[in-house]
Amino acid sequence: MSKTSKFLQFSSVLFGFALIFGAGYLLWLVAARLLTFLESANPSVSAAIVGAMATVLVGVGGALYTQSQIKKREIEEAHRARKVEIYKDFLDIAARMMAEGNENISLKPPSQQELVDFMVGFKTNVVLWGSPKVINAQLNFQKISSENGHVLKAVDELYKAIREDIGLSNRGLDRHQLVKMYLSNPDEMDEMSASNKALQRTSR
Repeated sequence: MSKTSKFLQFSSVLFGFALIFGAGYLLWLVAARLLTFLESANPSVSAAIVGAMATVLVGVGGALYTQSQIKKREIEEAHRARKVEIYKDFLDIAARMMAEGNENISLKPPSQQELVDFMVGFKTNVVLWGSPKVINAQLNFQKISSENGHVLKAVDELYKAIREDIGLSNRGLDRHQLVKMYLSNPDEMDEMSASNKALQRTSR
């Protein structure tokens, strides 16, 4: 950085501090003059001035709060739109995977390389945009997949976490309802659960 650039940067910082100090000093002078005036003025006049100032301050405060809430909602809505886009891509590729055994659907399952590449990108997006619940559900899905466990149950939990993250309610949904929507035989999940329980009882 050249000496001229350093000087300009230092001058800008110094000017900024000077403005802040000047504004603070001016505000202090106005407040001091106002207090002096109120002490010497008629009580009824002082009360009227204080009341008017309070009304203005409340109005300004209310306007600032409203603007802050509007800005917050705009940011949340922008984040929600981005989350929906990310999660929609995941739902699409998951639907292609689950439709593999359904001969009535023409969707092609993703190749192994396509799936790996997609999941790397999805994990990055989840780290940046996903809620803690979605991150935990994703990690659980990875763990169960690596252990050859009941992947569909893990996917169902991930689906519910995703819905919750974009503001949708899961109330009224039974277990595995979301995954069942993609199965050619929705009762398959219940049959698999019953078989697993029977095996567990037999092995004891």
